[in-house]
Amino acid sequence: MFVERIEAVLPCFADSWKIRMIAHLNSPPNLRELSENVDARYSESLGVVIVRLGRREVNFFASGKVTIRMVNDIEEGKKLVNSILAMAAQKQLLKE
Repeated sequence: MFVERIEAVLPCFADSWKIRMIAHLNSPPNLRELSENVDARYSESLGVVIVRLGRREVNFFASGKVTIRMVNDIEEGKKLVNSILAMAAQKQLLKE
């Protein structure tokens, strides 16, 4: 699973030097598994996993949509999301 496309790039509300992004994954994530492997907040009723990394926030939705806040540029946002997904996949493999 990885970032397939970027839907929007907008200025960040909290810091005008940063951006927020809306991206889409190539397939919908297993939210429960993702939240357990990256120690994130999970809301089954809302269909979202919230990952906080310092001031940055990444929200994974059941549809495969991802929102990213407080990044410097598009590449940093993509790397951040892909790194979270890779770490979760690696931890899942180690569990098995």
